[in-house]
Amino acid sequence: MILLLETSTLNCSVALGDTAGVLVQAREESSGQYLHAERLHVLIDEVLRGANVKKSALTAIAVGRGPGSFTGLRIGVSAAKGMCTGLGLPLLAPCPLRALRHQGIQAMPAMAAAPRRVVPAIDARRMELYTFDPSDTPVATAVDHTFRSDLGSGPALLVGDGAEKCQAVLEAHPADWAFLQTFPTAAALLPEAATLLAAGQTENVADFAPFYLKDFVPGRPKDPLGLRAASA
Repeated sequence: MILLLETSTLNCSVALGDTAGVLVQAREESSGQYLHAERLHVLIDEVLRGANVKKSALTAIAVGRGPGSFTGLRIGVSAAKGMCTGLGLPLLAPCPLRALRHQGIQAMPAMAAAPRRVVPAIDARRMELYTFDPSDTPVATAVDHTFRSDLGSGPALLVGDGAEKCQAVLEAHPADWAFLQTFPTAAALLPEAATLLAAGQTENVADFAPFYLKDFVPGRPKDPLGLRAASA
């Protein structure tokens, strides 16, 4: 059994699947803030109890490697590495962008014939997305009139939590875009995770780090008591 964690967005998602890629159990929660630190291990316990599976029966742990939220990725990767170390399990690192493509094809099966026209869209703030470039390399890119001009005309699907904010910008795009506003899920990581496990493509638990893609830029610390202003 593979335990899967996906925390790259506001969605805190956990799933359990067998090594053949069959989903067994899944739980997820999302809100307007990051609750991963409080809810991730609760969801893990709920998934394992719901499937009547003990941690000792797990084969591997998979965690969405990023790109995505700095906060979410750190929590998910830390939990996965801790479980791998404690249980002596291999670590798998599927990509949440591929999970979104899988979700898009599930929602619009006709797109399965042209999977590269299913474009993942994880919100990277402002008018930027974490997505794939034409060669399926993860990038952080601005959305303007040049976005994925390689697609030309024909149907295309933008899928992810950054999809809807791009609708107005892409109205004049040559492609006939559809938009699916959703979060990547742990269940959708399963196909890639099962493939990675079968191929023996595991990560070094000690050295593995999230794939942030963009550099972390800390904001100004909050000052709820007004102490900074008082001392200025």
